[in-house]
Amino acid sequence: MRIAALLCLLPFFAVLRPGTVLAQVTTNDKALEALTPPAAKSDTTPAATAETATSKPAAQKPAAPHRAARKPAAHPATRSTAHAGTRTALPAVPTTPPPNPVIAPPPPVLPQHAREAPPPVPVKADAIGTVTKIDTGTRLTFGPGSSDLNDTTHAALIELAAAARQDKRLEITLTAWAPGTPEDPSTPRRLSLDRALAARAVLIHEGVDSERITAIAKGFTDIGGAAPDRLDIVAAHPRQTPTGQPK
Repeated sequence: MRIAALLCLLPFFAVLRPGTVLAQVTTNDKALEALTPPAAKSDTTPAATAETATSKPAAQKPAAPHRAARKPAAHPATRSTAHAGTRTALPAVPTTPPPNPVIAPPPPVLPQHAREAPPPVPVKADAIGTVTKIDTGTRLTFGPGSSDLNDTTHAALIELAAAARQDKRLEITLTAWAPGTPEDPSTPRRLSLDRALAARAVLIHEGVDSERITAIAKGFTDIGGAAPDRLDIVAAHPRQTPTGQPK
C-alpha cells in the first residue's frame, strides 16, 4: 500500500523545476484504514461469520441463584377466621346519658384577725365591793347600779389569774346578776354583763387566754336570796365524758 502511494507521487516529482522546494509527506496507514468503508475494513464474510458462530459454543448465562418459594399470603378471610376467637367483647353502650356532675362551691375563707385585748379596767378605791369564799369558788359584790372594782375585788381577780397560769387546764366561769323588774329586764341584764366583762378583762390582762373564760349575764333571773349585786367565779377542770373527752 505504501509503495503504491509512492508510485503515484513520481510524476509529480518529475515535473518539478530546479529550485523548487520539496516538502516531506508522511502518511498514516491507520488513518487511511479509518477512511475506508466498513464493508472494506472487514475481510470476513457472512458465511465465515456464521461458521465461526456455529463452531464456537454459545456462552452460557450463569444460573440465577435458587430462591426459596415464597409462601403465599393468607387470605384476609382466613386471618379474620384465625383471630375470631381472640376478639374482646365491646363495652355496653348506656341507654341514658350520665347525670350532670355536681360541683360544690369552695368553703368561704373568713379573714383571720388578731383578737384585741379589752381595755384595762380602772380600779376605784372608794367603790363598794367585797370578796367572799363560797362552795363553788369566789363571790364578788358591787355597789348598786355599778360595775367598778376596788382594791380588794381587783386583788382577788389577780390571785385567780395567777392560779390559772399555773394550771393550764383550769376553766373559769363568771356568772353575774343585777336586781331589776319584769317590766325592764334589759337594764339588769346589761348591768350584770358589765360586771362579768370587767372581771374578764382583768383576767385577760393578767395572761389568761380568753378561750378559757366564759362570761354569763343573768340579770335578775334566778337571782335567789343572796346579795343581788354579785359575781360568782368558778375555776375548775372540765368534766370528763364516759369516752374520756372534755364536756
